[in-house]
Amino acid sequence: MLQQNLMKIFLIINKHAGHHRGAKAVDFVIPFLKKHGHSVGYSFTQYRGHATELALQAVADGFDLIVAVGGDGTVNEVARGLVGSQAVMGIVPIGSGNGLARELGIPMQMRKSVRTLAEGKNLCLDVCKINDQRFFCTSGIGFDAHIADQMSKTSIRGFLRYIQFVVRESALYQPLRIRMKIDGVPIEKSVFMITFANASQFGNNAFIAPGASMTDGLMDVVLVKKINKMWMPVLAVALFSKFISKLPFVEYYQARQIELELADTPVFHFDGEPGKLVVPAKISIDEEKIWVRCGK
Repeated sequence: MLQQNLMKIFLIINKHAGHHRGAKAVDFVIPFLKKHGHSVGYSFTQYRGHATELALQAVADGFDLIVAVGGDGTVNEVARGLVGSQAVMGIVPIGSGNGLARELGIPMQMRKSVRTLAEGKNLCLDVCKINDQRFFCTSGIGFDAHIADQMSKTSIRGFLRYIQFVVRESALYQPLRIRMKIDGVPIEKSVFMITFANASQFGNNAFIAPGASMTDGLMDVVLVKKINKMWMPVLAVALFSKFISKLPFVEYYQARQIELELADTPVFHFDGEPGKLVVPAKISIDEEKIWVRCGK
């Protein structure tokens, strides 16, 4: 039974996402929503940051549901434009990881995910930020940020390409020296990576923080210490089996604020996208929240 409340819906479409599957949204998603009485507008993204601009304009134009049609980068950009507003974000996931969509129980198939736009429930989520950069699933430094940076420089995307980079780069990657305070408690050591998690997974059901909640006002901090390369297969299995916190080289915390005082790396990632790290850095829960349409 479709939701009876008719909505004013705006689609923000990355037509290049999912091997150009984004363009198909115009042919299927829009007719489906119009068939059930909803008013629908749309626009294609043209450049990096454009989705945020389109989302801000859609809020100003009074749209009820603003939908990111694309991968994690598009979702992050749209979400940044909706934080603090009463507009609800929907997702039609067509990227390679689809972290937030998976976290919200949104189906990966376009024909099923579009029904979530009409039938799903609204949920108010926490928003996190590293310095001024907002993120919604995960952010971090170390190996995963290094891979995100490498992925951003290649024209070939997708999960298999990601695995190729992980295998290649793990053989040469050197640990980082870090110094930080987690809710005021000092920590200094060499690490393979640190993840600041609002959601439980990176994407593709790789669960970096299985106990994380997006509504509890806390971040889960997962610190993977310097490890022997022989442990890499175990780490990979743990990510997909939800037992990473049980590994002897992993430390797990919950916090509202992290002060990163030292990190000998130039990059971080936010929802899988690379960014330039400025230290000292503050990782915290934003005062504002975001409404999303979920499938759970």
